[in-house]
Amino acid sequence: MKKKMFEVMFIGFAFISLAACSNNRFESSPKPAEKASSSEVKELLEESTSSETKAVTEASDTEQGNSKFFDLMIEAAQSQIPAMKEQMGTMYSDMTITAGPDYTVIYTLTYLEDPGVQMDSEALKPVMVKAMKPIMDSVKGMLPDAKIQVIYLKPDQTELGNILITQEDTDAIQDEADPI
Repeated sequence: MKKKMFEVMFIGFAFISLAACSNNRFESSPKPAEKASSSEVKELLEESTSSETKAVTEASDTEQGNSKFFDLMIEAAQSQIPAMKEQMGTMYSDMTITAGPDYTVIYTLTYLEDPGVQMDSEALKPVMVKAMKPIMDSVKGMLPDAKIQVIYLKPDQTELGNILITQEDTDAIQDEADPI
């Protein structure tokens, strides 16, 4: 029983580690401020006499830039699904990566067969946080409130585990390693 739970945890860790080893395509994406349309908008804003209009427009541009960056990030992650399925073999019948609310990347893993054990999401979370830290650190500058959610499902679609990883979780790892 313990061995089977360890295997489930190890496979989950391996899956997330594989996602962390992607080509980091989103790191080389241009930042919204570097795009020509953003500079044109900034030029128009400087001509504006209303500071309220200026603040609202800048916030809108930033939100649109963040949304585009997030969409690219999801697209890059989804492109890795075939490779992850190949590496994971027949453990999962389905793997999806979707965009959730508030810049949440949702990984949903459906087991091919019921693992026969209950997953302790709280015990697995520290391992997952460590595995996801490189990804969270790479998007921190553009999306400081990004989150990653990993949902494990049994073949009948009942939830086996659900782990939410935030920037605070990954920052806490650094704080623990480098105490002030």
